[in-house]
Amino acid sequence: MPHLYFRGLSAELVQAIGVSLEEELSAIIGCETSDLMMEVLHTTCVAGGRIAPSYPFVEVAWFERGRETRDAVARSLDAHIRGQGVAEVEIAFRAYKPSEYYANGEPFGADPAEAELQALRADHAKLKEELARARKAAATAASGGTMSSRLRDALRE
Repeated sequence: MPHLYFRGLSAELVQAIGVSLEEELSAIIGCETSDLMMEVLHTTCVAGGRIAPSYPFVEVAWFERGRETRDAVARSLDAHIRGQGVAEVEIAFRAYKPSEYYANGEPFGADPAEAELQALRADHAKLKEELARARKAAATAASGGTMSSRLRDALRE
């Protein structure tokens, strides 16, 4: 991870830029070169009912690393590809959530929203228990029992 999918570019062109691109992207992203996967997809473009050349396009699929890193990766890809005589290239990023990306049946990370929901549920349960105790104490006081000044103050708030 990340995965780079090249369309509309020859395998030979990607191979020619491969080593230097891997080293530069590794430094930008902060990962090992072996973590980068580059694939050349062989596609057939059809335009106007005819087979046409595919437009040079790179899709980067990764865990989001922020705008600054994304911009640097796009500039690096653009420079390497256009440096090989390609007139223009488009680059798009697809961000995966670690909780939705699996390797060998196991997710890469926890879902932050799920962790937040569990914390909120725990807080809710605690508040529910405190409310039940306060109501019980209030009922005891109303039936002639004594209420502590601390509880009385808490109920006033």
